This record gives sequence, structure tokens and C-alpha cells, in this order.
Amino acid sequence: MLIIQEILGYFFMGLIGIAGLCLLYSPAYFILRKKIPFSRQAAYLLFTACIITILSATVFDSIIFSLMDRNGILTDRHSLNLIPFQCFMEIWLMGQQKQFTQTLANILMFVPLGFIFPIAFTKAQKLWKSTLCMALFSFLIEFIQYFIGRSADIDDLMLNTFGGMLGYGVFYAFFKLFHKEHNIKQKP
Repeated sequence: MLIIQEILGYFFMGLIGIAGLCLLYSPAYFILRKKIPFSRQAAYLLFTACIITILSATVFDSIIFSLMDRNGILTDRHSLNLIPFQCFMEIWLMGQQKQFTQTLANILMFVPLGFIFPIAFTKAQKLWKSTLCMALFSFLIEFIQYFIGRSADIDDLMLNTFGGMLGYGVFYAFFKLFHKEHNIKQKP
């Protein structure tokens, strides 16, 4: 039940973020609507919402809690794990349910980003380009987390990248399905 509550919390946070971005972006849409098509603007907006949601779940909440802490942002609570698959070997440290929640959340968090990234940036529609960008973004998050009092974990980087690749797989399947239907409609 904990996993569903956490994931739904981030989902609703993302929906609120998208609604807020839409309100803030609406004047820019009307200015740019003749130069940039609606679909392209929507892709950029969803991409921005994905980035903000991920950063709020991984970085911003830690900064806010650290600011409320007397010690400030740079605390002694940070840790670094460079051993791959360590999270699967040390279940007893956080409990099996929390470990499962963390693993699934790290994967699911990047699925929407992996889906929307190649739509927003057409030059990144190759799997390797999208995967590289997901890995670099995840690395940036882990790097920042280490210095704001959270742990930096190679497992999180791998799981986030895997989630981005799953999102890319969904994009690719939809692209092939849409492209195939589009070609069928053109034939007499």
C-alpha cells in the first residue's frame, strides 16, 4: 500500500505541476502559435513538467527539508554507493517493502520522461541518444543529491536509465503503430 501512496502522490504532484505550467505558459502559447505548432509546444510543456516533477521528488524536497534543518543544506547524512546492484543485496537495511517501493519508483519516475523526450527533441529519436540523455540526467540528480545530504547511488542511476529506456520503448511502439497506420491510410 505504501508504494501506491508514494507513486500516486508523485503522480498528483505532476498533474498539479502540469496544470500550473499550462497556466503560466498560456500567454506564450498564443504568441508562438503561428510559429510553433501546438503539438510541439505541448511536447515541450510535458517535457518541462516531467523534469520539474522528477527534480521535486529527488532534489527540491531535500533542499527544503535541509533548509528547515539547523545544520543547513550540507549535512553529514550523505552517502555514496558505487557498487552495482547493492540495493538488491542489502534489503534488510530498509526492509523489503521500502526497497521494492524505492526500486519501482526509480524506474517509473523516468518512464514518462523517456517517452516524451524523443517526441520533444526529434534529433534524439535514436535509442542510444535518449538513453545517454536519461543516464546523464540521472547522473546529475545523483551528483546533486550527494552534496545536499542525500545518498548518491549507482543503482538509482541504473534504474532511472532503465525506466527512461522503458519509456522510449513505449514511444517506439506508438511511433511504429502510428507510422504503420499512417502508411496504410495513404495506400489506395
